[in-house]
Amino acid sequence: MLSGITESDLEHGLDDTRHGQTLNGIFKQKIVDGSASADSKITLIVVVPDSDTIVEEEVLEEVEGIFITASVEVGGENDMSDLYDVSVVKVASEADASKVMQMATDAASKVTVSPNISTTIADVYTQGVSTSAASPTATAAILACDDSFARYQRATRAKLASWKSRTGRSLTVDNFGTAAAQLLKKTMDGFDRDTISAAGIAGSVASYRLEVRSKLKGRIESSIRELFKLQVEILEKSTLKKFNSLLLRKFKDNDGTEQFYNDNAAAVRSAAFAFDSAMNDLEIPSLSLTKNKANQEISTKLNSALLSFPDSPAARLKQMNQVSRAVNKQKQPTERKVDLGLDLVAMIRPDGFGNLQGFGGYQLGGNNIIVGVHNDADEPGVISQFGGKRPPFLRVQPKLKVDVEL
Repeated sequence: MLSGITESDLEHGLDDTRHGQTLNGIFKQKIVDGSASADSKITLIVVVPDSDTIVEEEVLEEVEGIFITASVEVGGENDMSDLYDVSVVKVASEADASKVMQMATDAASKVTVSPNISTTIADVYTQGVSTSAASPTATAAILACDDSFARYQRATRAKLASWKSRTGRSLTVDNFGTAAAQLLKKTMDGFDRDTISAAGIAGSVASYRLEVRSKLKGRIESSIRELFKLQVEILEKSTLKKFNSLLLRKFKDNDGTEQFYNDNAAAVRSAAFAFDSAMNDLEIPSLSLTKNKANQEISTKLNSALLSFPDSPAARLKQMNQVSRAVNKQKQPTERKVDLGLDLVAMIRPDGFGNLQGFGGYQLGGNNIIVGVHNDADEPGVISQFGGKRPPFLRVQPKLKVDVEL
């Protein structure tokens, strides 16, 4: 008996659902087993909701299509009618469920499960026997668990897939922590509401509900943990990339490791703070997904990057580029021109014997003036230089400079 099929499953095609995969596996095993006789035919009951949009013949055609696919994959030669007696039954009430369970019980009592059949197939074959003693209410509760599981798994899979697509582009999900916690809570609350009747039925029904609930929760939590890990890695790479870019802009040729570290210690703290702020959006405390470990790791990586940066390839490349620019720097071409300049040197020699001496100068553009004072006019050595005469009180020596650029 195959139960748990919903209208949505049939709308999108039964072969693409978990029910189609189950049937595919069952058919393959039976085809490989190869026993095709009247005594070995299996009764397969496909349970579907009682809806005007569902036609039993169309469902049967989809099941036959799944059988043909399985037969092609394993190279089988039998038709489905040779191995299976398939019937599609609509269930709308407890009376219908009781009728289906009785059909499964009667069919199961005539079948002996071969010991070489896989566990999955044996579970499907014996489902009717194991629940034959259950009431219609219990059967309806089990169907409700399967239906709720399928619906919420599809809904959460779509949301998680969109988040994973975003992380695949090296982007983080806005407010991921809050959104993921709400998704998990909303899903589990909805499943609990849909299956509340199964929780009140003691025995195998309640255990089955808890098993399905645990399976649904485990799959969602596993995907959320994977997304959290991916986004932490994205944040780490982004933070380190920005930090290295900042260091490269501030790096100078004469920076040593110690000096460079002291000058950029504040940059480490700033990058670590930005990472911590971004991690606030990713935290999910209910799943023990916190920022503490990630903060410690990024702090270590930032300090390591700072200490090793002066010897990094990026720093060495910048040094080489700076040296290359200095070596290859050429004087820019200028216009052709002619510059004139005048140099004046004046010497004042008042009376005295050389105990006072001083010089002063002034430059304006290409013109230069120097004036000196020396009171050596009465010095015998000076008088002898001038042929026994006193030197002139003021002596001026002009010089004309011509600068031509072609």
